[in-house]
Amino acid sequence: MNVLKSLTAVALLAICAAPAAFGQANDPTKTGVLRIGFIPAEDSRAMIRQSQDILDIVAKQTGMKIESFVGSDYNGTVEALRNGHVDVALLGPFSYILATTQAPVEAFAVTVIAKTMQPSYRSIIIARKDSPIESFATLKGSTFAFVDPGSTSGFMVPSAAFKAAGLTPEKDFKQVMYSGGHDATIVAVSEGKVDAGCVADRIFERGCAKGLADCSKLKVVWKSEPIWNDPVLYRTNLPDDLKKKIREAFYSVKNLPFGEMGTVARFDPITDKDYDPLRDIAKTLNLDLTKMK
Repeated sequence: MNVLKSLTAVALLAICAAPAAFGQANDPTKTGVLRIGFIPAEDSRAMIRQSQDILDIVAKQTGMKIESFVGSDYNGTVEALRNGHVDVALLGPFSYILATTQAPVEAFAVTVIAKTMQPSYRSIIIARKDSPIESFATLKGSTFAFVDPGSTSGFMVPSAAFKAAGLTPEKDFKQVMYSGGHDATIVAVSEGKVDAGCVADRIFERGCAKGLADCSKLKVVWKSEPIWNDPVLYRTNLPDDLKKKIREAFYSVKNLPFGEMGTVARFDPITDKDYDPLRDIAKTLNLDLTKMK
């Protein structure tokens, strides 16, 4: 597969702390610092900025300084968890599944989006309105952008749908690319750099609202069944009293922006088993999760 390079600044590394501090594993009980990580689903700096109110709540309720991290790609954040450089993270559902195979982590909260009041979202495929693409059948011979191999709505769920429909992107599409971020895919489709691409519906709607692309010229040609929203997780080897404070901090949040989620109405409790359906999809796709790095 070819890789679509840097359509936007979405895949930039953004660390809101002294970079050298991330060179070694963190022990919050000794450093007094809690590191919170994000995947680069949208512009890195914007994600940190729009998460500040929630980060302040976590800082206040844990009594710790907060440092924020956005990986250069989805696996960069998973790797930071694996190496102990990040303590808490907001990951995509599939990124969380990958993280559980590489690091001692556990989901404890799921985001409930204020706009829908649901703990779920959908994967969609978008194309230009002047395109002949209207269905999976008409995708054959097109150029297509996935987001990242670690993205749920930007790779895993549509890949399973393609397989069910008898489509093999590498064979049936003219070219398959990875954009690095949902925003990048929206721009790529809008500007005609690819014929179609898959993104999260909530990010598409927000991208349209902020003028990322002229969405009057775009159409949705497919949407998935509901997918569990992004989980918030922590390293399981953190002290129990600290994990309790972290949970209580997130559960206290009401109607604040967080990462690429937009405004979060609240965080509901969730467990690792709630994401087992994604593990089932991975089996359907014959994905070896332990080798996806």
